[in-house]
Amino acid sequence: MGTGIAKIEQMTDGEIIARVVRGETRLFSDLVRRYQDEVFGMALRFVGSAADAEDVAQEVFLRVHRGLSGFKGEAQFSTWLFRVTYNLCADWLRKHKKPRRKVAGLDEAGEIADGRVDLERGLLEAEERDIVRRAVEGLDDTYRGVVVLHYYQKMPYDKIAEILSVPVKTVETRLYRARKILRTALEESSGQGGQS
Repeated sequence: MGTGIAKIEQMTDGEIIARVVRGETRLFSDLVRRYQDEVFGMALRFVGSAADAEDVAQEVFLRVHRGLSGFKGEAQFSTWLFRVTYNLCADWLRKHKKPRRKVAGLDEAGEIADGRVDLERGLLEAEERDIVRRAVEGLDDTYRGVVVLHYYQKMPYDKIAEILSVPVKTVETRLYRARKILRTALEESSGQGGQS
C-alpha cells in the first residue's frame, strides 16, 4: 500500500492526468493535494475571505476535473490550473464588487501560503505591512492580478503571461504601473501617518 502512494508521488502531472482520463478518476485527488494550498492561497488573496476562497478553490477543481479530457498538454498543467483559478477569481470579483479595504484576506493568505510573501519583507519594515496589504487590495484587478501572481505566488513573468494570455511585455508594464501606484499609495499613507 505504501509503495503505491510513493509511486503516485513520483508521477508527473501528465502521467496522473493520462490515467485519470483513462478512467482512474480517484487519482484526481492526488492532483488536488498537490495544488490545493497554492490554489486556495491565490484565491484568498483575490477574494479576501477564507470561506469565499474555499468556494472558489472548489469550483476551480470542479472545472479542471470536467475539462481534464480536453487538456492537450500544450502548457504545463499548473499553468492551466492557475489560469482557471485567475479567471474564476476575476469573475468572483466582478460579481461581488466588494470593497477591497479589508486586510484580513491578505493576512490569512500570508500565513497559509507557506511564507511566499516577499514584497513586504523586502521593501518595508514589519509595521508597514498592513499598509502594503491595504494598498494591494486597493489596486485595480488588472494590476492586483500581476502583483498577486508575481510577488505572492512567486511566478516568473513568462508563466504569468501564459496564465493571463498576454505578452511578457504586458506583464512587465502592468507590474511597473502597479509598483508605481503602490509607491504613491504608500507615500500618501506615510504622509498621513506623520500628520496625526
